[in-house]
Amino acid sequence: MDHLYKYSNLINGEKLIKRPSKIIKSPYIADVLIEGENQICHCPSLGVSGLLNENCEFLCSKSHDLKRKSKYTVELIYLPSTNDTFCLTNTNPLFGNYIFRKIIENNLIDEYTNHTLFKAEKKYNNSRFDFYIEKKNGRKEFIEIKSVVLCDFEKDKHPTNIEHWKKNDCGPEISELDDYKKAAIFPDGFRKNKNVPISERAIKHLNELSDCIKEDYDATIYFVVQRSDCEYFKPSRKDKFYYEAIKKAQENYVNIKAVSVVWNQDGNCYFNKFLPVVI
Repeated sequence: MDHLYKYSNLINGEKLIKRPSKIIKSPYIADVLIEGENQICHCPSLGVSGLLNENCEFLCSKSHDLKRKSKYTVELIYLPSTNDTFCLTNTNPLFGNYIFRKIIENNLIDEYTNHTLFKAEKKYNNSRFDFYIEKKNGRKEFIEIKSVVLCDFEKDKHPTNIEHWKKNDCGPEISELDDYKKAAIFPDGFRKNKNVPISERAIKHLNELSDCIKEDYDATIYFVVQRSDCEYFKPSRKDKFYYEAIKKAQENYVNIKAVSVVWNQDGNCYFNKFLPVVI
């Protein structure tokens, strides 16, 4: 497998004590036990739909930046794969873009080899897409990246001890398929009610990728699956708004693609495989 990244500063988080922190009242900051001491820790993915909790195992990076309020950041979490097995997953949303850049630099996607221009944060109309590339065939393409950390579960094989799910009347996406194969899913997260999308911004990106197609650009959304236990990708059925938006984008010839990577406890990341997309 092709090597994409290695953390040099990982440390075990012994226990999540409280989020938000008692010291800094932000949902992005938690009180965490590290090396026997209470520390404040940045949680860039908040509570990961309730899966970052007092029972989970996780790894943090340590910063020596004296300007930071928290020295630590939650990076890798052992997220449930079944009711009693776990998959080490990078939950830092910034790593979707970073890993995709490494995939391009390692020439792992054939159509992007020998490109003439590759640029991050390219503006188009009212959006700023993650990447813009000019390909060897002369075509120009806008690319949006979504980092994926969650999965669906097989019937009767999902965790049942997640307090967040009980308190908020929510829970995992459970497959009804008899011939079950695990799917990576996006989006998932907190919302006040089911009559609003989880992320209006994610829907806006899909709509503007369709606009790119109308102006004769190529346009692709890549779902970078940060876990190795999934066989394919699908949009979450829990958000009907996003599901309809991605169907419409596909009908408008936006490319919908997914790749997965493998993380290990030493902080190494490897390219895993391209995943089928089912919509």
